[in-house]
Amino acid sequence: MPTIAAKTDVQVSLLRALTPVEDEYADRLLRRVEVMLLVQIPDLNDQVEKDDTLRELVTAIEAEAVARVYRNPTALKQEADGSYSYSINTLVASGLLDVLASDWARLGYGNTGISSSAGAIDGYAKARYNGRPDLWFQSGWPGGRTFL
Repeated sequence: MPTIAAKTDVQVSLLRALTPVEDEYADRLLRRVEVMLLVQIPDLNDQVEKDDTLRELVTAIEAEAVARVYRNPTALKQEADGSYSYSINTLVASGLLDVLASDWARLGYGNTGISSSAGAIDGYAKARYNGRPDLWFQSGWPGGRTFL
């Protein structure tokens, strides 16, 4: 089954031709990334058929996911040898096949896991404490305006 991205898109992300080993695995890795997307967006194929911009975005996301594996196939994060050491930016070369949170956000499916809700202020504390300045933070600001 063909994927939205192709091996040539992975080459564009890497800025080089694929090695024979990379070429052998590219189609399967692209398929795995696409399945990750399809689990969250079941009608993805229909959407990309209707929207060329979305097609380009999904192509880039799939190709970059595979390129991150190829840039760091051992998933090494840092290495040291005597006084010399280096670390790898895992957003660029994690070695793991994954769709980044920033990619999900660009697709409109971002979820940081953090949420909040605004409280409802009914004026009880302000009336009870008669607008005492030392309690403005808890009960509202002067001039009849509530904090929220």
